[in-house]
Amino acid sequence: MDSTLNYFVNKFNLDINRKPPINIPNINRTIMAQILFELGFTVGAEIGVAEGKHAEVLCCNNPNLKLYCIDSWQGYRGYLDYLDDRLNRFYDTAKQKLSKYDCILIKKFSMDAVLDFEDESLDFVYIDGGHDFKNVVNDVIEWSKKVRKDGVVYGHDFKRSKGKKYINNVKDAVPAYMYANNIVPWFVLGELGHNDGMFKEGTQSWMYVKC
Repeated sequence: MDSTLNYFVNKFNLDINRKPPINIPNINRTIMAQILFELGFTVGAEIGVAEGKHAEVLCCNNPNLKLYCIDSWQGYRGYLDYLDDRLNRFYDTAKQKLSKYDCILIKKFSMDAVLDFEDESLDFVYIDGGHDFKNVVNDVIEWSKKVRKDGVVYGHDFKRSKGKKYINNVKDAVPAYMYANNIVPWFVLGELGHNDGMFKEGTQSWMYVKC
């Protein structure tokens, strides 16, 4: 068994022979950041940064981390709940908030930014970008290639919803990707409505260890 998967199995006493997804309710995003530090992961990327709140959690819990922060910081089809002027303020806030860490802000759409990275060059990727089906699948397919073997691919908002300005197909897109690529085991992290003191999670995350 790969060392990263073995780490999760031992730490959380998991039965990975169960039908996926396997829930690990003990993990919220802050604990996951601490886990990445314990695993010795030092190079990662976050797709979908907004104001930099989660990027800061990743960095303050892992002082050795070099984090690539990818976000277009502009509205696009399927993500119209924020106007561009607000997204510009988000960018300025993220730039200021993350300036004390080893962060590289990349103001590009995800599928443009991914071309700048070598395959298997990252320890982990965190996907929290466009939540419509197409963008989720594209992000998981292309950014997974950039993660090394025994690294972690994970993302937020494991749910489904549909509104006039916001669509979330993560709960449909991620299982489809896992099934199509015969990825087992894979995991759902956290509990609905859990508050870790820094985030009112309100949703779960998803994860797999790359083989």
